[in-house]
Amino acid sequence: MRIFSLSSSSTYGNAYVLWEDSKRPLLIDCGLSMRRLVNALADIDLAPQDIAAVFITHEHSDHIKAMCLKTPFPQKFKVPVFASPGFWEWFRARHGSCIDPSLVHCIEHNGRVNIAGYTVHGFRKPHDAREPMGYRVDGTSSSAGFVMDLGHVPSSIDQLLRGIEYLVFEANHDVEMEINSGRPWSLIRRVMGKLGHLSNDEAADALSRLVTPSTKQVILTHLSIDCNCPETALKVVSDKLEACGHKPGIRVAPPRGVSAFGP
Repeated sequence: MRIFSLSSSSTYGNAYVLWEDSKRPLLIDCGLSMRRLVNALADIDLAPQDIAAVFITHEHSDHIKAMCLKTPFPQKFKVPVFASPGFWEWFRARHGSCIDPSLVHCIEHNGRVNIAGYTVHGFRKPHDAREPMGYRVDGTSSSAGFVMDLGHVPSSIDQLLRGIEYLVFEANHDVEMEINSGRPWSLIRRVMGKLGHLSNDEAADALSRLVTPSTKQVILTHLSIDCNCPETALKVVSDKLEACGHKPGIRVAPPRGVSAFGP
C-alpha cells in the first residue's frame, strides 16, 4: 500500500492519495486548486480519471478547494465523491447542485463503503465543522487511517485505529509557539481547543495508544507553518513512542509538494 501526500497544510491545502497495487487509487480530500491537483497527480503518474473515488473529511477550504468551483473536480472528471450528510447540506447551501447526483454519495458515522477493492470505514472526529469525518481504509495487503484536523482523540478512534499499519495523523502545532505566535487570541483558543487541532504533545500521547508492533509507519501531517517545525514534531512523537517501547517508521509530510510514503 502506497500513500502520497500531495500537500499538507492550512496554507497550501490538503490532499492524500492511497494506492494499492493492481487497484485504482483513492483521493482523501482535494484542498488544492484544480491545476495544482491535476499536476500533483501527474507527478505520481496518475490522471484524474484514474481516481476511483474522493473522500472528503470536512468543508474547510484547505480540504475542498477543488470542490468549490463552477465545475468541481468530481464533476469535471466523473469521479464519485463521498462525504458526511452534514457536509452535503453545507455544500448544497453554498454551491448548489453543481455535481451530478449520480456522483454524490453520503457516508454516515461508522458507515462502510466497498469500492475498487477497498473497504472504507468513515467515522466522526472532533473538529469545528459540519459532521467532520476520518477514514480507515482496508486494502488487501494492509490498512491505513487518515485523521487530520481534530481537537482531541476519543476512545472510539483509539478502538478503530489501534494497531493499524499506516497512520496519517495530525501534529499541528507546538503549544509554546502557538501561544507566542502573535495571532489573535480567539484563533489561538480555537486551534488549542477540544474542537481545534492536535499539538505535538497531544499527537504523541494519542499515538502512544494507537501504535503497536503491527504499526509500520506514522505520517505526521497538517503541521502549522508558523507554529511548528518538522524537527520538533518528529522529536516529540519519536521520544514518546520510544519511551513506550515502539519504534515504527515516523515521517513528516511537507506542507507543499508531493511526497511518497509506505513500503
